Amino acid sequence: MLHYFWWIPLCIVGFAVHAWLSKMNNELGGKWLWITLGWGALFQVWVIVSRISKNLVFDAMLYDNILFLTYTLTLVFLGCGQKFSLAQWSGLCIIVLGSILMRSG
Repeated sequence: MLHYFWWIPLCIVGFAVHAWLSKMNNELGGKWLWITLGWGALFQVWVIVSRISKNLVFDAMLYDNILFLTYTLTLVFLGCGQKFSLAQWSGLCIIVLGSILMRSG
């Protein structure tokens, strides 16, 4: 069963790289636009996951949560969340809570 979840660390690394590329594209533009587009075109793990999935709904929610959390935490770690207001941080927490409630229901 553990060999089935090989795609989780791959997604975490891939989305962290994509978040970093997005930050570089936002700040510098130019060649970073094309590098980010290329990475987005090449990094399509969901196509493989959906093919091998034993429970598509669970795996879809897990994939989306990994995407959201990895991308957001990477951007926050890179300093992009410094201008967030209390309302924006609260909204982020509500999204995470809603995601947890969707899985538990």
